[in-house]
Amino acid sequence: MSNQEVPLIWMMMGVSGSGKTLVGRRLAERLECDYWEGDRRHSPANLARMLAQQPLEDDDRQQWLQTIVTEIQWAVERNREIVIACSALKTAYRQQLTASGRVQLIWLDVPANIIRQRLAQRLNHYMKAEMLNSQIATFESITSEEKVICVNGQLPPDDVVRELMSQITDRYPALQQPWWARK
Repeated sequence: MSNQEVPLIWMMMGVSGSGKTLVGRRLAERLECDYWEGDRRHSPANLARMLAQQPLEDDDRQQWLQTIVTEIQWAVERNREIVIACSALKTAYRQQLTASGRVQLIWLDVPANIIRQRLAQRLNHYMKAEMLNSQIATFESITSEEKVICVNGQLPPDDVVRELMSQITDRYPALQQPWWARK
């Protein structure tokens, strides 16, 4: 992706409870584009495992990742801008998800103790605080080659979006134009 070429896919990444869904939806509103929830791409078997507080393994995640990659390809072929929430915990997952070249990863950086508090307050969600340790253990640090935009996920959601918009318009000046003018 060239510096001037605006990403079509904005991938909100981080462990469960980092704010991917809330911030992702608000970013999509700000960008006037679609929002897709990565968790909705999990198979019923994966959801059952997580409901039973059983961590997913690489094999469990492959079909889920391939589904998201297929949807990314669909969006790129149609020049559709989308914000997607996806944990993308491992380097290999991130490489697979960004292979189209039109994906910008966004890391919501939140300390584990804050995430534990958030997860403890969640109602009606399959991912509970007990599963956080497995996600933290699975996470592979972001490398400088990945060119991830990092933002403080402890800020209030609207402040996170403002910070994101500041960083992404600095990186991609074309984003200052309305969506229909930058296609």
